Amino acid sequence: MTEMMGAPGLVPFDIMTGQAGKWMVGYQFMFEKMDGNLVGTGDISEANILQRFFAAPTAMTMQMHMGMVMYAPTDKLTLMALLPYVRKEMNHLTVDGARFAERTDGIGDIELRGMYAVYETNEPRQWFLLNGGVGLPTGSIDATMSGMRLEYPMQIGSGTFSLLPGFTYLGQTLPWGWAADFGSTVRVGRNDNGYRLGNRHQLGISITRQLKNSVSVSGGGRGELWEDIRGSDSLLDPTDEPTKDPNLQGGRRLSALLGITFHPQTGILKSQHFHIQAEVPVVQSLDGPQLQRSWVVRLGWQLEF
Repeated sequence: MTEMMGAPGLVPFDIMTGQAGKWMVGYQFMFEKMDGNLVGTGDISEANILQRFFAAPTAMTMQMHMGMVMYAPTDKLTLMALLPYVRKEMNHLTVDGARFAERTDGIGDIELRGMYAVYETNEPRQWFLLNGGVGLPTGSIDATMSGMRLEYPMQIGSGTFSLLPGFTYLGQTLPWGWAADFGSTVRVGRNDNGYRLGNRHQLGISITRQLKNSVSVSGGGRGELWEDIRGSDSLLDPTDEPTKDPNLQGGRRLSALLGITFHPQTGILKSQHFHIQAEVPVVQSLDGPQLQRSWVVRLGWQLEF
């Protein structure tokens, strides 16, 4: 989003790059809605789930508030820290017809990241960047309700350190910009409760069109793959509900994204960026029964100084 990476608004909002000596602070809010269960790509009813388990998840929401700070010691190197605060709620139906909701919230796993530009061309303007970082186990894995340990998807953290390798490609020819971004979350070891969350891999592509100096629109796609959990929490009974079975937590998803970014060039809002993005799944295949994603909305703000 900076002069280093060309025209304002042509770099995807979640790819933070800096200009030497510049700081940036930011905030992002994400709201995710999940509703209904899948096995593979097929729907499965709550009644069918309850033939095997005592309880079935029916819907879930997740809110994440992310604070960010970034500094660029050189034009090629950008360093950043990300602090998430997460709130989750999941609704259930039991075999005897009772309905109940679980809620949890807290600080998630802090991430420390770096991005380094290894290649650049001028006509058209292109950049290739290497990404790296580490996730710290600052989020709780011991959340309970009514004295009972909550299931894996309701925990806030991972309980393990994570490696965060990846790469980013950016290109621009006014008024167009395009990008491809790949990243992984590789879990290290097992946590104090005896398990390790599955590794995650994500590939995103996008095309951006600058409508005027202060407004850009973007569209793209995102592919995600995440693995089942290794090991298990001895306090979670996998026959109780599918969210407590470590072998039913993996999946794959392809989503479509549409966003708009405002980046004023004059006035009191200069050097600030405002972004809104909607994401909807095109296809999902889940190691279920597992709740499927319905949609995601993201809002963001950044200030560079």
